[in-house]
Amino acid sequence: MFQANYPVIGIQECYPVYLTGIGISDPEFHTHREEGLISHQILFTMSGKGKIIVGDKEYTAGKGSIFYVASGEPHTYYPIDGDWRTYWVVFRGDSLDAMMARLGFGRYVVKTINDITEVKKLYEQIAAAAREPGDGAGHCSMLVYQYILLMHKLLIVQQENRTGTVVDNAIMYMEKNYRDDISLQTLASVCGISTQHFCRVFHDKIGMRPMEYLAMKRISSAKVALLDTNAPIAQIGKRVGYKDANYFGIVFKKYEGISPREYRNSHKHIG
Repeated sequence: MFQANYPVIGIQECYPVYLTGIGISDPEFHTHREEGLISHQILFTMSGKGKIIVGDKEYTAGKGSIFYVASGEPHTYYPIDGDWRTYWVVFRGDSLDAMMARLGFGRYVVKTINDITEVKKLYEQIAAAAREPGDGAGHCSMLVYQYILLMHKLLIVQQENRTGTVVDNAIMYMEKNYRDDISLQTLASVCGISTQHFCRVFHDKIGMRPMEYLAMKRISSAKVALLDTNAPIAQIGKRVGYKDANYFGIVFKKYEGISPREYRNSHKHIG
């Protein structure tokens, strides 16, 4: 089953936000958009499962998954169990790109929520308004704007309310695993959010980038080892996560102003 409504673009273009399409795909199609859509799109899953590929990442969408993608952003999605039912809304606006960016959406967002009742209810109101005879453009524009604000609450605000938990999880992971190879992608995955969003919330909360925090943790641990043991400097570097002794020295000097050897010598006890 495929149901769609594409309003005739006309008078609604005078509104800041206007609907360009709304529909249900049951099942959803295999869709590949190399250059993205002209419109912004919000697609949520009612049942089944699908695969979403966007921003060089892959996501599995199940019931309650919401996918926002900005205009012009390449993406692909397709069913993976043959019964992927999606509800989608596409919309435009003269200043919409800037507005969505200010709201924190970025180029795309993929998130799963537990209860989609509120989303489905507002979707149905938009679909009904799109079928209104005569000029329902104003009503439709208002509902689409409400839909965007609802998505902002579900995808951005509620996620940012978890910022403390996200940052705590990342710090706990780094404190425990700082000796291992750790990438931004690893930390973001541990926290269950995109790399871009993780970097932003971490910096907003801590005041430094995640990899800066990790480097400072490693150097702090190295300083203790330099003074409490006679281990070779290269070995200490490896213990704290730096396989390359030269790079360890560069990072150490960046944060301490002197080399590891100079630090050890300057703190030797006299007596």
